[in-house]
Amino acid sequence: MAAAGGHSRPGPARATSGQQPAPAHEPGPSNQPAHPRPHTTGRGSNLFDLIRIAAAGMVIVGHAWPLSGIKGPPTLAGITAHHLGVYIFFAMSGYLLARSWAREPRPAPFLIRRALRIFPALALVVVVTLGLIGPLMTAERPAAYWGSGQTWSYLLNLTLLAEYDLPGVFTDNPTTAVNGSLWSLGPEFGCYLALVALGILGVWANRVLRGVLALATATAIIAIPLAGPLRITMIAVVFFIIGSLLAEIPRSVRLPLWPAALGAVILPFLGGEVGLVAAWGFVPYAVIAAGSRSSRIAAPLSRLGDPSYGMYLWAFPLQQIVIALAGPLPVWASIAIVLPAAVLLGYVSWHFVERRAIALGNALSARIPVRLGGG
Repeated sequence: MAAAGGHSRPGPARATSGQQPAPAHEPGPSNQPAHPRPHTTGRGSNLFDLIRIAAAGMVIVGHAWPLSGIKGPPTLAGITAHHLGVYIFFAMSGYLLARSWAREPRPAPFLIRRALRIFPALALVVVVTLGLIGPLMTAERPAAYWGSGQTWSYLLNLTLLAEYDLPGVFTDNPTTAVNGSLWSLGPEFGCYLALVALGILGVWANRVLRGVLALATATAIIAIPLAGPLRITMIAVVFFIIGSLLAEIPRSVRLPLWPAALGAVILPFLGGEVGLVAAWGFVPYAVIAAGSRSSRIAAPLSRLGDPSYGMYLWAFPLQQIVIALAGPLPVWASIAIVLPAAVLLGYVSWHFVERRAIALGNALSARIPVRLGGG
């Protein structure tokens, strides 16, 4: 949120035209992916903005290893940093959007706001990547670049169908993906649609059924030998559902931080399926318990805006450009170059695109008569 995506695609690995990159970390739905991830609620008096920025930073840090062709990105409970950042976006998205739906269970306004949160900033990064970054970084002649069907298929990213490669672009990098983080946006928007569908059917209001859905999905992930992008996507969905279940806790209840502290002590020593199950429990709780707290830095941070979605969208291409131009760099040098640039572009995206799109979404939603909005 706006995944993130995630990332990052289901994992940076060299890919040929028309092939989905092999998972090096996530579906980026962040290399990313999340999801983010785009969100509109939970801003102003709490720490969700700060956590979103941190999650986007985790995606950038985690991607630095596979994009440099180096094994061993940082992990927690066996989960790579870039995937964990995406999962945090999904957990927050489930929590905040469940609250949003509970306040106003009307499909049309809900989906209008969600669409205008995701697509305008996505459209900007896709068009700039195809029209500016691609021509500048490609090894192909201009006629070959613009005449390739692969160039124009990159526009499928505007439909949330991830396309990772452009002709001749980053072909000498350890991975050819131009923006692997876009993978997470499709699954995240799919969660939005599922929330609306279940809401219309009356299932979403039943927390027991949602709990059963989360348990069934988690059991399938562990019991069935899922692998690659499908496994990563389903793991993210479980984080979304668990976040939505935490939204059932009344706002008046102040979640204690000691379970989050306990998780911080335990998770580094776990891995495999045990680590995943523990992360499903500890991570969403820690995110919501910490994020819902007020802080002196919350208001000034909120006034600056929320750069997390823009960071998520722009970081992967920035990392690829740095690697293509500078060649092999120490991982932390790459991070030191890309992270501040991604934050800057994130704020540009927020102030010139996202904030205005959110305002438009709110204005359009307010004009929809109750009888036409559904619910």
